[in-house]
Amino acid sequence: MSDSKVLELTETAIAAALALVLSFISINYAQVFYLELAVIPLLVLALRRGVFWGMTGGLVFGLLLIVLGQATILTPVQALLEYIVAPISLGFAGIIRKKDSSQTRTIFAAAFLGVLIKYFWHFVAGVIFWGKYAWKGWGAIPYSFVVNGMSGLATATLAALALVIISKSAAQIFQAKK
Repeated sequence: MSDSKVLELTETAIAAALALVLSFISINYAQVFYLELAVIPLLVLALRRGVFWGMTGGLVFGLLLIVLGQATILTPVQALLEYIVAPISLGFAGIIRKKDSSQTRTIFAAAFLGVLIKYFWHFVAGVIFWGKYAWKGWGAIPYSFVVNGMSGLATATLAALALVIISKSAAQIFQAKK
């Protein structure tokens, strides 16, 4: 295995581990609103290494949540959507990766793209599996849209701001070494 592959695997493992640690301090209000700090290292990975490694980091993170018992699993399909497909989707932030991924516009676009795709899958799971917990008088679709929409927008905004701050103080984090 080449040194560059070892470096990419190591960075991916570190990003997934940091995401796991940050998942323990994420904000969860009344099982309705989530502010996920865990997306930050995975977005850095996607901006640094691209789509493939961003998706791989998301997969490792999702599997860690399941294996360590941190996942709320209703059915195998729901687990697949929310703990495999959704975190993998963060890797799509790497589509916007540029030579200088520390630019503010690039960071905001990548953070919003990755996080909103992730929360699309949470929305789908919400409609299918969590609709029975909708507020009185609310259907599954509007409930899931509001809950996951608020959480997704808040998470994307926080992540983008955090990444901009990181880029201003340590721009080299976004530049991969070959």
